[in-house]
Amino acid sequence: MSAIRTDDNYRIEPIVGRVAVLASGGLDSSVMLATLARNGRQVYPVYVRAGLTWESSELAVLRRFIRSLRNSYIKPLTVLKLPMSDVSGDHWSMTGRNVPGYNASVASNYILGRNLSLLAKTAILCARARIGEIAMAPLESNPFPDARPDFFRAFARAVELGVGIKLKIRTPFAGMTKAEVVRRGAGLRLDLTVSCARPRGNIHCGACTKCAERIEGFAAAQVDDPTIYARRPRRAP
Repeated sequence: MSAIRTDDNYRIEPIVGRVAVLASGGLDSSVMLATLARNGRQVYPVYVRAGLTWESSELAVLRRFIRSLRNSYIKPLTVLKLPMSDVSGDHWSMTGRNVPGYNASVASNYILGRNLSLLAKTAILCARARIGEIAMAPLESNPFPDARPDFFRAFARAVELGVGIKLKIRTPFAGMTKAEVVRRGAGLRLDLTVSCARPRGNIHCGACTKCAERIEGFAAAQVDDPTIYARRPRRAP
């Protein structure tokens, strides 16, 4: 007689069609959110507060962007809290000091364990709400170790083993450039997105690495940039 398996006692069956979107209020995740909703998915936007200096601006603008879509497939925004100041309190993203400048490398935006922490708490939310997919919006320019396909596969496997839900991590923009995302977002309120390390509401500083990527993305896409910048942007030489 074979041994009785108890794993099924903890199995959680996701409801087909539901997807949690890690929505930062940034251009990439906002366009992704709108795209999934247009495709008829039941979209559950999730924002995770970690204590970063720009979060209040992102949240305010994200709420306005979601309202602008007027799409019944988009569920109310869920805001989770996962404070990271006890382990990353001295990082520029927490202090607002020494923010990477316009011409700094993309790698300077790295926040250790950022995707890991975002996914960990969101995965628990998904298990409780029977959501079988989490969508994120890293682009081709994202060089970070927790934005690689093998990391996402390993994380999904760990969640299945430890939580009991078969979870898929979707990264539909992984091979895309910022310019391609800008083009895909044509017709959306892209002015209601924030890609800045020092924003004031939806007003961008125009001087940080995140602003540089945004400015260059609109320029490469040959799309008029509706963003308000606190200082006149200077294209990198």
